[in-house]
Amino acid sequence: MTLVAVGLSYGALSQASGFPLWQTVMLAALAIGGAAELTFVGVVAAGGAPILAVLGGLLVNSRNFAFGLSIGEYAPRGVRQYLAAHLANDETAAFARPGADRTERWQRFVLMAVVLFPAWVGGAALGQLLGSVVDADRLGLDAAFPVILFCLVVQDLRSPFLGVTAAGGALLAVAATPVLPLGLGAVASLLALIPAAAFLKVRARRRRRPDGGDGRATAGGAA
Repeated sequence: MTLVAVGLSYGALSQASGFPLWQTVMLAALAIGGAAELTFVGVVAAGGAPILAVLGGLLVNSRNFAFGLSIGEYAPRGVRQYLAAHLANDETAAFARPGADRTERWQRFVLMAVVLFPAWVGGAALGQLLGSVVDADRLGLDAAFPVILFCLVVQDLRSPFLGVTAAGGALLAVAATPVLPLGLGAVASLLALIPAAAFLKVRARRRRRPDGGDGRATAGGAA
């Protein structure tokens, strides 16, 4: 329902901006990003060059790089892996995350993808056809997105390391949203992964070091 509501908003905006139905549907099916489509349509509607609209959409959708890394751990190799890359986004990655093993995660990913794709594309088409008749913003369903995503990943947040990293990313997104274009606040949150990755690298190095103290103690005992 939430996906349909957001799709209605995108479709209505696309129709008001002069895009034909086939372009609205094609963009929704190829990008599957929400904010990317809205950014593209918004830039073109404001008189911006199409190439700038494309670059803006790609930049907003760059957050899917992190989702692709996560999904690549359990997606089967071959054609299905390429299809998974196309359907990688916030919802599919988050819904698959709680799976107990690779097989269950893949099954959860496919289930969400099967629900998400027609809901998003269908909502966009319906919004285009209805135009300004339906104001999806009044439904208030856009607020359900962050709540749903939080519920899907709350199990991972019980880890102190992941919880701190997620909190840092959330703070970065909140701080960046007022000063960055639409959708880039979420991209800015990925900067929290830099110190997190550095911490993991340092910890891994320390674990690989031989424990000189134990070695000396053992040698002394043998003497």
